[in-house]
Amino acid sequence: MPAQRSRSTLTGTAAVVAAVVVIGGFALTNAREGDDAVLSAAPSATATAPAGQGADTGSTDTGSTDTGSTETSSDSSVAVITRSGPDLPGTAVLDRCASDGRASVARYDTAALGEVVLQCGTSAQGYEHIRVRHTRDWQDVLAGHTTQRDWDDAMLTAVRAALTNPQKGLPVDAGDGKVCYAAPVRFDDGSTPSPDGFVKVIVSATTERVITAYPTRDSDC
Repeated sequence: MPAQRSRSTLTGTAAVVAAVVVIGGFALTNAREGDDAVLSAAPSATATAPAGQGADTGSTDTGSTDTGSTETSSDSSVAVITRSGPDLPGTAVLDRCASDGRASVARYDTAALGEVVLQCGTSAQGYEHIRVRHTRDWQDVLAGHTTQRDWDDAMLTAVRAALTNPQKGLPVDAGDGKVCYAAPVRFDDGSTPSPDGFVKVIVSATTERVITAYPTRDSDC
């Protein structure tokens, strides 16, 4: 289990991101279906490969790691959704979610925030929030494509790409202690979801938890 960072360290991280936003300027973009509005700027941030499995703080769950495909370019990653593949996050993980909202669905190693976790969550954050608010959005991503993948197969693949190797200049400050990541989404045959060819992921900078993830037409935050 990674060492807990002090509040001063977390506060410093959020302050650095916010400072860059003030210096670089920003534009306001409304998130889909009532998710929080995010501020767009251009700070530098890159990310490392996804983290391995580990214990979730405060839970006996060992977590799981998203195995979605990521294709890397010089500036950003592309979330490549394979039309056949494993069922993510898997029955064992979702069974734990039924009794423990803090259980880990997936963990990601990011340059800006360190280890970020997607928890089973609640109606306000995590997998459960995404399931309740954005299942239809992710189903629309798969519509018209010959695939047996589920909505959460597409979602987890896209989240992994956005967090571990985001577009150039991301993440950016999203206000209220949150940051925004984004990445383009493609299928393994080269086709693009229509009309939403990108994903946005909002993460808490203070708890390092994924709050929401949804497809969007916008190429950045």
